[in-house]
Amino acid sequence: MPANLPPQYFEAEKEYREAKTIEGKIRALKKMLAVMPKHKGTDKLQADIRAKISRLQKELEAEKKGKKRGAFYYIRKEGAGQVVLAGFPNSGKTSIANSLSGTDHPVALYPFTTQIPQVSMMKFEDIHIQLIDIPPLTEEHVVYWQIELIRNSDLILIVLDLESEEVLEHYENILSILSARKINLIGKGERESNLFGPVNKRAIIAANKLDIQGAYDRLELLYELVNKKFPVVPVSAKFGNGLEELKDLIFKELEIIRVYTKEPGKPPVLEDPLILKKGSTVLEAAEEIHKDFAEKLKYARVWGSTKFEGQRVEKHYILQDKDIVEFHI
Repeated sequence: MPANLPPQYFEAEKEYREAKTIEGKIRALKKMLAVMPKHKGTDKLQADIRAKISRLQKELEAEKKGKKRGAFYYIRKEGAGQVVLAGFPNSGKTSIANSLSGTDHPVALYPFTTQIPQVSMMKFEDIHIQLIDIPPLTEEHVVYWQIELIRNSDLILIVLDLESEEVLEHYENILSILSARKINLIGKGERESNLFGPVNKRAIIAANKLDIQGAYDRLELLYELVNKKFPVVPVSAKFGNGLEELKDLIFKELEIIRVYTKEPGKPPVLEDPLILKKGSTVLEAAEEIHKDFAEKLKYARVWGSTKFEGQRVEKHYILQDKDIVEFHI
């Protein structure tokens, strides 16, 4: 991101992220362009914004020709992470989302039952993770807001149908559809949430309908094709097979930790833990509570990952999942 962007630019960027219509997105992008300093350092950013405006205008025209509203779905992140479920028609995305979260979104044998994003919360131990089931991804049925939801997410759950003889083609097509829209799916590495340009997004695979005859043969072929690029969990949404393993993998791939806090002389608070990125420090945990609190922090005592319980640690001590921290100011 170029330097010297004014506060108005970031206000407009926030407006863009939260806009719920295509028209709203276009207005926010035009504001970003208007307030941006015009110099060599912003040339690429200006070009990216103009290209995004052009794509949105084409999307809006297509929506109007189809006599549909120029709707745009913005979903605010809630819980410990946001996971988007992507797959071909009848792959079982909605069934998996329902099974993981206990919801009852409509499921049918005909394709494209899901017309708008369906949001649910998956409970994992003592936290909740947000799931977004989007309409099926095919080259003929990709709309702008689907791509934006994927770009904004923390993790992509690719759902593949082991009942289909074309499951391998579906896997390759999903990667191709997203790659053509500058989304590179990776199994490992640094995820990105940039507003413009290519991004890397972490992805895992749920190979669904394991209960169907011939599923294991197709699963073996899928393993060979994926070749360990992405973690693969075989599941049956119908009978519940593999769903606990899938929950564990989702939590693992989000790369987050839970940190509990306590006051001196009092028991720890074991509800509503702090959710931090893996590798976070005591200081970053304090900043999550309040900036002023972090500035006054002198040291902390930690229970869990330390050599002995209640060990005194410095600000830059790296915390682990389920550590208990007692801050001292």
